[in-house]
Amino acid sequence: MTDYNVEDGQTYRYLRDDPLYPFGYGLSYSRFHYSNLTVSPSLLHAGQNVTVEVTVTNRGPYEADEVTFILLQFHSCYELMVVIVC
Repeated sequence: MTDYNVEDGQTYRYLRDDPLYPFGYGLSYSRFHYSNLTVSPSLLHAGQNVTVEVTVTNRGPYEADEVTFILLQFHSCYELMVVIVC
């Protein structure tokens, strides 16, 4: 471990193989379930606030924390898509 040459595959930046777990895999000892996604209002105008709600339930055998990423993307002037990355 004393030979830490970063360009010799010692970090993900210079890794030549596929990583064991892809970015965002989120290793956890528990299991989470997402349900009841609501977006309000369903039609959004410029400058208007939007509220996104989702129920996150720990269905695993251990107490754990979950960080939820919510991405908003406009498909057109009138269509908003909500993506939850879990």
